Amino acid sequence: MGIPNGRGRWLPVVLCAATALLTLQLIGVFESAWAFEPWQPQERWLIESGRVAPWAKPGTTALENAGLAGQAILVEGKAVTAPHPLACEQAQHAFVVMPAEGLFEGGLPAPAGRAARALGMDSMPVLTWRMTCRNGSFDYHLVSKQGALLGLDHVVWQVRRTSLELSPEAAVLELLRQHMTRGMAFTKGSAARKASMLTESLTRAIAAYFSRPVSPDEAPVINGDPFTNSQEYPSGFTLGTVSRAGSRATVPVRFDEGGRYKVVEYRLQLSGTTWRVDDLHYPDGATFRGLLKPAKG
Repeated sequence: MGIPNGRGRWLPVVLCAATALLTLQLIGVFESAWAFEPWQPQERWLIESGRVAPWAKPGTTALENAGLAGQAILVEGKAVTAPHPLACEQAQHAFVVMPAEGLFEGGLPAPAGRAARALGMDSMPVLTWRMTCRNGSFDYHLVSKQGALLGLDHVVWQVRRTSLELSPEAAVLELLRQHMTRGMAFTKGSAARKASMLTESLTRAIAAYFSRPVSPDEAPVINGDPFTNSQEYPSGFTLGTVSRAGSRATVPVRFDEGGRYKVVEYRLQLSGTTWRVDDLHYPDGATFRGLLKPAKG
């Protein structure tokens, strides 16, 4: 829905080395966070049709701003060219995991889940693309790889991506859309659902990990969500600018954990015309593939 806007002391060598290592790691983390450059999307969307919003006054049949139907929304980095009031400058792009009760600024009638399903949202939560501009904030609720719903005034508009981008950023976005809205626990089943977005090599490494016997008295090696490097699932994320070298690319993703941020680097490989995730690199130097390997000894 759119809205307007001390003292010197010798330390043991081992402790000095450990302190130095920790310092270097922290510097690396801070440098990574400082150097993070947000993604600048290049996309075209089409406003297809609208319906009277469920929060509209009972008996409302006419669509406000009916002329929006058929018009385009062109997103070029920070500039969004679109019909009023959707056009904006200095746009900031973030993605938020939204429960039914938070959709359309909390405008859905209770029970919100039922109202959301009536609008075509088959499962909750929903990943929302939030464009924050000088003149307002606009939430595009992503219901599929190409479709979104936008609430504006008393109308819910169906919006469709017409430029299906075959890019590393788009591949990471679609993986996270499915991952963060369908359960983030690292299980054999959840990994299988993402197999088409991962390289065959990574898929085999995951299968080998789950095939190894695990003692019920021990915590698993991967005790949390490797795709977001968290145990407390993040509420959203920001895509970073891609770094590409031939058939390989790196997309940094900054995850939001209640105001605390961490960056995970998605390493991708081009397979034909499709970008697939091949590994993940974490701020402490660990990698997803490293965690998947059997323990030595």
